[in-house]
Amino acid sequence: MKHSKLVPLIVLKNEGLPIIQIAELVINFFKKMAAVDANYSKLNIVSEKKSLYNSINIYQSNSTEFLGNEILNQNIDDIRKMDKVENPNIHFSMDKTIISFALESKIGEDTLATLDFCFTISKNLKSSIGSIVVNQNCFDGFEKAIFFLESAIESFSVNYSTIKVSDRDINKAVRGYKVPLGWITYFSNDYEIPIPDDLKGIEYKHTEKGRYLILTREYIAADSEKLETYKQKLLEIMEEIKRRVPEYSK
Repeated sequence: MKHSKLVPLIVLKNEGLPIIQIAELVINFFKKMAAVDANYSKLNIVSEKKSLYNSINIYQSNSTEFLGNEILNQNIDDIRKMDKVENPNIHFSMDKTIISFALESKIGEDTLATLDFCFTISKNLKSSIGSIVVNQNCFDGFEKAIFFLESAIESFSVNYSTIKVSDRDINKAVRGYKVPLGWITYFSNDYEIPIPDDLKGIEYKHTEKGRYLILTREYIAADSEKLETYKQKLLEIMEEIKRRVPEYSK
């Protein structure tokens, strides 16, 4: 189990958003998270490029503008190269440029989570929120895990999201599927693949925008034996989806 991690993956609907709107959505997401864990209220920029600010407090009145300026700072070279806009500002809307940046929240001296954000309108790439580093405390209970997904869905236009098990074996095993199922998985109502609504052993939670597929409300990483059992169950369910819905296969 020591090599397995629970990590988030959120796939967004591609939208040509201005930088300032991206910043607003991200700040709103972290405010939802900080409502139950204050460690999410301070954001550090993770980049090899020099950042404009040491950190951003999401409760400051100008936090959205600060983050917008930092997103612009991190992507300005690509904007100039790809979109040929020499002096863009935070109201710039992407065309060819992929807007990307990473933000870290800390718990004491340790990283709580470092999330990687990617926004694009490319047909060949999906906008997404992924993880670079996730502390095991982030998802050490069902309520924490589903709250993270719910916060993202309330903040962004989410197409698919999951808290997935990540290790070398399962990552290799799921390569043949369009998207992996995880401990908790969300599909929007207009997700392009018709995921069955009657998979054995799965609890369904329907919402206005989509539905959650819940493997269990137990903490699946409580011990190595339990985790291995749940990993095998996930693989069996994904294989069933592939058998019933051929387009689920890559």
